[in-house]
This record gives sequence, structure tokens and C-alpha cells, in this order.
Amino acid sequence: MAAERREHRVALEILYAVDIGNMSLEDVLVQARDEVGVFGRGDLAAAEDPYEPEYPAIDRRADAPRSTDWPLVERLVRGTLASKAELEAELTPHLHRWKMARLPGVDRLVLDLCAWELRNRPDVDAVSVINHAVELVRRMSSDASVAYVNAVLDAFSKSPARGTLDSSAPILETNGA
Repeated sequence: MAAERREHRVALEILYAVDIGNMSLEDVLVQARDEVGVFGRGDLAAAEDPYEPEYPAIDRRADAPRSTDWPLVERLVRGTLASKAELEAELTPHLHRWKMARLPGVDRLVLDLCAWELRNRPDVDAVSVINHAVELVRRMSSDASVAYVNAVLDAFSKSPARGTLDSSAPILETNGA
């Protein structure tokens, strides 16, 4: 999971652009891959990103950041979007006096993304998924949301699945592109 931090951050940014920004998924994916628009990391956000340090002579360093796993990013995004209604129906009983519509956008999207991953990527450790969700919320939402998202995802991870969500979400073959 720790190796997938970049993919989760990028997937969340894509979901945000689609959900909150009302952009088309295909346009957002192109922008994210090309690192243009809000996906350009040449601003202050790059300096504040503790997970993606920039190294000189990147090709010669063993500790250089690896490239983004775009098939995983697209599977996370497409799976989350395809299963959104089912995911939110499964998450709702764990919200305790809240409704999905009232949650801050980032919190809702992190819950959706991580709920999809908990249900559809059995090879990934649930604790790692939840810990990473907490990191994303701490970084991109408010301090008040951290404990809440942690508790909701913990309860969700321990609950039985209501049925099969979209475990066959399209995996785009990029042929190295």
C-alpha cells in the first residue's frame, strides 16, 4: 500500500475533478497523464509533497521515485465511479447521524475510493488502506475529518459485503503508454 501512495493521491484528484469539478473522466485522465492543469506538479504543492521528493540525476539514484502505475489509477477511478451508488449505500449505515451528501467532498471521495478498494482488492491489507485514507484526509481535508474517516472505514472493513460490487471494473490496457 505504501508503494501506491502516488496512485491513491492521483486517483483522488481525478475523482475530485470529475465529481466536484464536473469535468469529463476522459478529459481528466488525459490531463492527469500529461500533468497539465491542476495536475501540474510544478507549483508549491510539489515542494510540500513528502511522498514524492524530487531528486537530481534521477536516473542514477536507487531511491528515485518510481513512475505512476496508470492502470492501477484508472482501475481505482473507474471502479469507484462505476460502483458509487452501491458503495455509498454500504457506507451509509456507518456514518452515524450523517448523510453522504452532507460530508465534505474530499471526505466523501476518500470514503468511496477506499471502500471500493476494500471490497475489490482483496490482496491489499485493510489496515494499510485505512491508514492511507487517513493520510489523504489529513493532508487534503480538515483535522476534524481524520478520526471520522478512520472510524467509518474501520467499521466498513469489518462489515460483510452486501453483494459483489464492481470487482470487474475495466482495467485499461495502456500498452506502455
